[in-house]
Amino acid sequence: MKVRLIFLLAAFSMIMASADAQVYLTLRKKGSTRKYQYFKGNKITYKMEGYDRFFTDRITDFADSTIILENNIILIDQLYEVDVRNAASNRPAIWNAGETALPTIGIGLLALDIFNHSVIDRNEFSLDRGVTTTSAVLVTTGYALRIMRRKFIKLHNPKFEAYIVGL
Repeated sequence: MKVRLIFLLAAFSMIMASADAQVYLTLRKKGSTRKYQYFKGNKITYKMEGYDRFFTDRITDFADSTIILENNIILIDQLYEVDVRNAASNRPAIWNAGETALPTIGIGLLALDIFNHSVIDRNEFSLDRGVTTTSAVLVTTGYALRIMRRKFIKLHNPKFEAYIVGL
């Protein structure tokens, strides 16, 4: 009985010692609920103040207000602009799925209608007005969702902020 208790306490203390608080970088527009998060191990594409090109590096750690990368160490204040296309976001998953699914469905619908009309029914090549309109709406909606997605956050703009959570 005592051996089990000692073993259980030892296992519990090892689990608690290894349990870390999740530390991550958050980028967001002030007053908005939309946020972009970068965790340890994620790649970040950023532009530093005073440079006119983007750098891509992997995040290895966070300290105070510093981001430690594989090939660089930068302060959050040195970030000028961040490419957020590959960041974890709280954007609804249905919108992300719609970006790729809607154009594919639209093109597939048009292809199936052409195949059905030309090959199966053995008619001359022609486009059905309703199917063509529906396909165009699906493709346009999918690409509009992609265009509306934010691609960059310009941290030199006072509307945006970056901070490290969990330290």
